[in-house]
Amino acid sequence: PPTSAAPLGLPMPPFVLMGLVGPAVALHVNETLHGAFPDRFPLSDKFGKFVASGKKGVYQPDFSIDPEAVEIFGGGTSPSTEEQVLERALNALAQEIRLMLDEGVVAAPQDIDLCMLLGAGWPFHLGGITPYLDRAGVSERVNGTRFLEPGVASLPA
Repeated sequence: PPTSAAPLGLPMPPFVLMGLVGPAVALHVNETLHGAFPDRFPLSDKFGKFVASGKKGVYQPDFSIDPEAVEIFGGGTSPSTEEQVLERALNALAQEIRLMLDEGVVAAPQDIDLCMLLGAGWPFHLGGITPYLDRAGVSERVNGTRFLEPGVASLPA
């Protein structure tokens, strides 16, 4: 299925992952994060309605989008482009990584990279999420600074 996250080369698109985990679990995680950090993790009424509908995912078995899911999530007047969705996701990742480092949740960016590589299936060829965000300019745009020194996990010129 097409996805705005395709340029990242993740093992599966986010909505496929949600279908495997289950929308109710995804909603529970969102509610838990919202309870702890309401300014950073808003709740979606439409996602709540989607879970209440009992749907198991947004895709049908042939990976076409379920029309009932479109009905539940539809209604907006200014849809985002795939590029805008990807940019918002990368901006949020850069912000959360900066917060984890600043709050001492992890000691170094490489700790986050290792977790993402081994635990979340971040593609090895991208070298980790922090070098990726640095190379893409997201780190500096969002946080005003890179995560790693120039030359660390950078691509050859």
